[in-house]
Amino acid sequence: MPHTPERAGEATAYTPALGELVWDATRKRVGEVMDRQWSRYQLRPPGGGIEWHAESHDLRPSGASRQGQRCEECSRIKSAYYAASRVGDRDGAARWTTAMGLHQWAAH
Repeated sequence: MPHTPERAGEATAYTPALGELVWDATRKRVGEVMDRQWSRYQLRPPGGGIEWHAESHDLRPSGASRQGQRCEECSRIKSAYYAASRVGDRDGAARWTTAMGLHQWAAH
């Protein structure tokens, strides 16, 4: 008999969508899903930063995703970061990246 998720109460794996905020249980941090390749996901900190890879079994919905909404402060900081980047303000973009890191550490 084939091995299927319906057997003996097995849970169906969580499959996040591109752009969704997820919790990486291994690294103990929130990331935005940027890409998926087989069972590995490419994540980056919300608002930008260095990307990392995570296995699908290590990912969980983040607190904001579970509520069906994004954190308003994350959205505000991300918008300001993109605005600074669009006009070439590297110092401003760096300040907003730092602000996002501090916010993530404190609120999530």
